[in-house]
Amino acid sequence: MEQTAAKTKAAQTSPAGTFSMKLGKTTYMVGVHFSQTAKDTLEDKMKRLMKDDVKSSNF
Repeated sequence: MEQTAAKTKAAQTSPAGTFSMKLGKTTYMVGVHFSQTAKDTLEDKMKRLMKDDVKSSNF
């Protein structure tokens, strides 16, 4: 019985770059990928997204 529990725990580990998130009765498996050739940093990307959001909000 203990061996089965150990195998189940080992099978539930996520590979690198993925995680699971449970909302209510639904469990989502999320995969994350970062480009190795990207030239923008996360900070650059966030600033660009915020600027674009402000531009599109102004009428």
